[in-house]
Amino acid sequence: MERRLGRLMIVVLAALIPVSARAEKITLRLADGMPSGHIIDRMIIEPFIKQVAAETQGQVEIQHFPAEQLGKSRDMLMLTQSGVDDIGFIVPSYQSDRMPLATVSELPGIFQSTCQGNAAVRALTEDGAILEEREFKPNGVKPLIIFLLPAYQLLLSSSRPLGTLKDAAGLKIRTPGGAMDLTVMSLGAVPIRMGPAELYESMSRGTLDGALLAYQSAMAYHLAPLLKSGTLGQDFGTVTVTFSISLAKWNTLPEPLKDTLARVGRQISLDACQKFDKAEEDSIAKARAAGIRLTSPQNADHADLDAAFAGVRTEWARRLDVRGKPGSAVLSAFQEAAEAAKPQ
Repeated sequence: MERRLGRLMIVVLAALIPVSARAEKITLRLADGMPSGHIIDRMIIEPFIKQVAAETQGQVEIQHFPAEQLGKSRDMLMLTQSGVDDIGFIVPSYQSDRMPLATVSELPGIFQSTCQGNAAVRALTEDGAILEEREFKPNGVKPLIIFLLPAYQLLLSSSRPLGTLKDAAGLKIRTPGGAMDLTVMSLGAVPIRMGPAELYESMSRGTLDGALLAYQSAMAYHLAPLLKSGTLGQDFGTVTVTFSISLAKWNTLPEPLKDTLARVGRQISLDACQKFDKAEEDSIAKARAAGIRLTSPQNADHADLDAAFAGVRTEWARRLDVRGKPGSAVLSAFQEAAEAAKPQ
């Protein structure tokens, strides 16, 4: 009887010991290029870290290294591949030489809402889907969190009046690279590839006339005092943002932890679009309050833009097809996924 009671006590005590004390603790390093307090950190990374810790009962600790502490944003794919970080802020636009197909979200005029675009990009990056097979897996990474920012607008620090979009001709406009270079050229402007952290200095010096950017990003990088005008309600494309884990690290994790990371990342990805749309509305209100003149395209502009944007999409696909990459197939798949996710 005493022996049975002793065994029972051992079982009860073992059940009371937290999982984190009974299982090996796992630490993952997550790196990004945003300044501390950036909206992506507040709305995406902080909830992800807290939820993973809660659902693993502290077994998984995610250490966050913001503000390019572990390396530049444009080097984040390489840093994740080499193990400097485990989960990296991997933006295909910044890696357009190695992930050109995943820049399909940059193409203009495809979707009408952030949630619609989010659904389309997720459909193409699920296990076995074309972008997962052709770009993420060959680069040795797996997206845990993937979402789109709201559609980029044309924001000008130049004092040139923005009456119609043709007024952008000849201006030097920042792009993240990739397909947005073609979009800027379709306006007759000059694309300048540049990370957002460099925008303030370049606009201050006058070496840059404007940028394709979401208003919330402009506010996060304190550009409001420099901006004179900007568009509203236009779809100049946007960027896909991922926080991707290296497959080398992923393959070392126990299956239950993989399931938890994937499930938490997916839920945060699904919730992202509504959060960012609300933040964009708030940022547009701040832009108005700061005296930035906001311009909605006129009817004549719409016809010109539709034709220009169709040409951008065709040229993007053609250039990739020529390189032996399935540009046309990815464009078609993205358009179909966006149509399927269109609000009824």
